[in-house]
Amino acid sequence: MDTDADVELATRLQVVVSRLMRTIRQHGAAGLTPSQMSALAAVRSHGPLRLSQLATLESVGAPAATRVVASLEDLGLIERRVDGADRRASLVDLTPTGTAMLVALGQKRTVGLSANLAQLSERERTLLEAALPVLEKIATEE
Repeated sequence: MDTDADVELATRLQVVVSRLMRTIRQHGAAGLTPSQMSALAAVRSHGPLRLSQLATLESVGAPAATRVVASLEDLGLIERRVDGADRRASLVDLTPTGTAMLVALGQKRTVGLSANLAQLSERERTLLEAALPVLEKIATEE
């Protein structure tokens, strides 16, 4: 049962995580929309994927997933190929350009976030480091 303190903590955590993600995104988005970035990350983590699988992972309908994939294909970041298990279906996967872009973007964001961390006091850094296992646990539990 949620207590008032749990609800308040959850609210504060949600706000902080949202702001942190916005800060990280500001360190580089490669001119892509959040939907495009999310789709690329999903394909990188789980791919190659059928469009229906990508739509499910992204919590969008098939038409929205199709539009995002088409835009990423136009940019040369994703390619479609025939599914060897079912030749009627296609799979989407990152192109070498898409992979390289995600690696470069990740490095740019890490450097940017490192600059933010450098502004913390030693005590703040220690507290943050101590909190990471708890945050990782929350992030991986469903």
